[in-house]
Order: sequence, then C-alpha cells, then structure tokens
Amino acid sequence: MMKKLILASLAVIPSVAIAQPAAHPVNGVHRSDRHDVRDTRHNARDVRQDHQRVVREYNRTNLWRAAPFRYKRFDVGARIQPSYYGSRYVVKDYQRFHWNRPGANQRWVRHYDDALLVNTRTGRVVKVVRNAFR
Repeated sequence: MMKKLILASLAVIPSVAIAQPAAHPVNGVHRSDRHDVRDTRHNARDVRQDHQRVVREYNRTNLWRAAPFRYKRFDVGARIQPSYYGSRYVVKDYQRFHWNRPGANQRWVRHYDDALLVNTRTGRVVKVVRNAFR
C-alpha cells in the first residue's frame, strides 16, 4: 500500500513542474532580450562614431608633425627624452577624449597615434592610450 502511495505522489509532481512560461523563447532567447542586445550594439556603434568624429575634429584643428622621430611603442614606466613631450606635442584638451586630468608635473602628449601621460620631472610614461588618434 505504501509503495502505491509513493508512486502515485511521484506521478503527480512532474505534471505540476512542467508548466510552460507565458512567452516561449526562440532558441533560448526571449524577444525582449534580443531587442536589448540590438540596443546595446547600436549604442556601442554610436559611441565609436562619436569618438571617430572627435578624433577627426581634433586632427583637423591641430596639425601634427613628428619631424625628428620614428614611431616607437612606449609602455608604462618607460623613460623618454624631453623632446618627446615638448610643448608642440602637448594635448591640452584631454577632456574631449575623456582622459584623466593630468596630475602635478604631468601632461598628455601625442606620439603618432598614441597618447602618453608623461611625468615631466622624471620623463616616465604614466599611462598609454593606444591608437587614440586613429
């Protein structure tokens, strides 16, 4: 008698647990989730386009030449010569690119397409933003 009661109760449990949700997902993704992903992609594309527009404006208004140098990939902690962070290479409107404000004795400088935050007292590179002007 006890076995029949246990088997009968087990037969009832799965039928209750197999209820379907109101909105059936397609391939495991709900329609609203797909729209969220699309919105995220569009927002990322808009941010990229805004950044590209800002770089184009900056390059158009700030003519830049790297006359005595060749490109060298600088990393954080590298020591560079003062001629690399001279006044002609300084990026004064760093807010446009959403970079951190330079601290005491620091300045943002352009080295080809890279931006370097340099400590002017020691000549050390504090931060590097690769392809900032591309």
